[in-house]
Amino acid sequence: MSEDKKILNKGLDALLGQTTTNQRTVKEIDLNKIKPGRFQPRSNFDDEKLDELTKSIKNQGVLSPILVRELGLNEYEVIAGERRLRASKKAGLSSIPCLVDQKQDQDALISALIENLQREDLNPVEEARGLDRLKREFGLTQDEVANSTGKARSTIANTLRILSLPSAVLEMLSRGEIEKGHAKLLASMEQKEAEETAKKIIKNKLSIKDLSGITSKKTTNKNIKQKTKETDILNVERDMSESFGHKIEIDTKNKKAGKVSIFYNTLDELDTIIKKLKNKQ
Repeated sequence: MSEDKKILNKGLDALLGQTTTNQRTVKEIDLNKIKPGRFQPRSNFDDEKLDELTKSIKNQGVLSPILVRELGLNEYEVIAGERRLRASKKAGLSSIPCLVDQKQDQDALISALIENLQREDLNPVEEARGLDRLKREFGLTQDEVANSTGKARSTIANTLRILSLPSAVLEMLSRGEIEKGHAKLLASMEQKEAEETAKKIIKNKLSIKDLSGITSKKTTNKNIKQKTKETDILNVERDMSESFGHKIEIDTKNKKAGKVSIFYNTLDELDTIIKKLKNKQ
């Protein structure tokens, strides 16, 4: 086995926490018998880079086998190496060297994710959707996803939060117009605010540090405003309670709506409150 194959096996084995070397064989397989990967997390394939790879394969051939799994008799599915598969077809090859594995669906998705993440081929949205698919399709917890991919649970949680962003913002992130750090901060905002802020990031070329400063300032101002509002309400509650002779609380839902509650401890107090309200009419 070549050194490259040993490294590939070792890397995936270490991340997946299992030994798969004995289950793998290298063989030349007809391209017509290989299906695209159902668990391919990447949705965007750069045409220019694919053309470069096609030219390289025409000149040098496929230097590193793609990873496939056997679905049935003479039927295979790509786990890792879809770009090489596509480029090989464009280059006019009839077969390609493959590392054949006996993986189940969950392991196939994990391997596809890891292979792309290790080479940093996925954009943040593709990464998040891949992890979300792993979580949903196989009923895994965030801890189990973290263990499967070798990532910290906090990283998984932050990555998945990105998917709560509006589709327009996810498109900006996919195109590289905003960064993953921007997206993490935008995910804490309301959808409309997140989309408007994302446009400002692009227009004003705001760095993650710039956005973080703006976000922190907004949060501080909001907290100060809420604290002032609560103090004012407490003063009104105290004055009303003293004037009315019973405990009164004000619950504000927004600037225009809310409710006023009057508390009593006995039925006699309730009768007194009712008489006072009638006399106020």
